[in-house]
Amino acid sequence: MSQAPQPTITAPRPSFIRADFPEPVIGFETEGDIAGREGRSAAVPNPDADNYHPWEVPGNAHFDAYGVVKGPDDRGDDPGVAEIIEFNSAIASGLIECERPINDGPGHWVLKAAFNALDRWIRTGEPAPSAERIPRLADGTDVERDQRGNAVGGIRTPHVDAPVATFSGGGQTGTSFCDAFGTTALFDEATLSMLYPTRQDYVDAVDTATDGAVGRGFILPEDGELIKAQARLSDKFAD
Repeated sequence: MSQAPQPTITAPRPSFIRADFPEPVIGFETEGDIAGREGRSAAVPNPDADNYHPWEVPGNAHFDAYGVVKGPDDRGDDPGVAEIIEFNSAIASGLIECERPINDGPGHWVLKAAFNALDRWIRTGEPAPSAERIPRLADGTDVERDQRGNAVGGIRTPHVDAPVATFSGGGQTGTSFCDAFGTTALFDEATLSMLYPTRQDYVDAVDTATDGAVGRGFILPEDGELIKAQARLSDKFAD
């Protein structure tokens, strides 16, 4: 709000998007924007309004592997972008080196759908889809998680509904801005075998989760096809 030599201005907490203007707004927040980063309590949910629909994305950090590894070369037609990776450098040159693999969550897929929904809302008046919230712990320290450590609620994607890893918006350490990059921890072979005895079991789980997200308007149909194609090619399952 201000910086020296200007006087300090304290913003109200919580601060909400106003509901008394006509312009439509989608509030896009990852799990890492809500909770998980060191020294921050879980954000208070902004109320829904006629002109404001919040989208909260579980399994994603403030920034991620797509932004620094996959995205620069992605032309929108490569199923390999959907393969979950472990990568420690938050900058490809190694300038920012984190101590744990950075987040490789579903954020960019959902963000593309958000831009599409907002454009349609502005042009046609059809509101963007409403989304479930990510539940916060009562003590405000984190969001609620399932038995594999992935956040529950929010916008569901195959990353968290047919997972091959635990994704977090926090838990990262290392140099500079590493706390913004969250973490990815791939499941070991025993866990994958228990969840998906065969590749087809995994493919079926991804297909179901992806079709659900596409049907609800949170993943674009063409991106859904890429995600499903990569499930059939994933290097995490023996043929």
